[in-house]
Amino acid sequence: MSGPDGEGGEDHPLLHQRVRDIASGGEGVLTAIAHERHGGRLLRIAHIQPVTGVAWTTAADNVGPALWRGTPEKERPPSAVPPS
Repeated sequence: MSGPDGEGGEDHPLLHQRVRDIASGGEGVLTAIAHERHGGRLLRIAHIQPVTGVAWTTAADNVGPALWRGTPEKERPPSAVPPS
């Protein structure tokens, strides 16, 4: 991981990969890690987009890699399709 970019975002090793939010148990693609001020503190917020449904945010420390078990290949993002 590196520090925030000029727009408050962060490069993350799981960016654009399937992740699991341990707080909610939800899975989706990590679209961004943003640095946001909340109550005077600077927090790292993960933005997650599921295959279908509404995106959500969680603490960046709550995300880890996930598997695409049971998801048809055509619904997976290109980064989640294994090379042939």
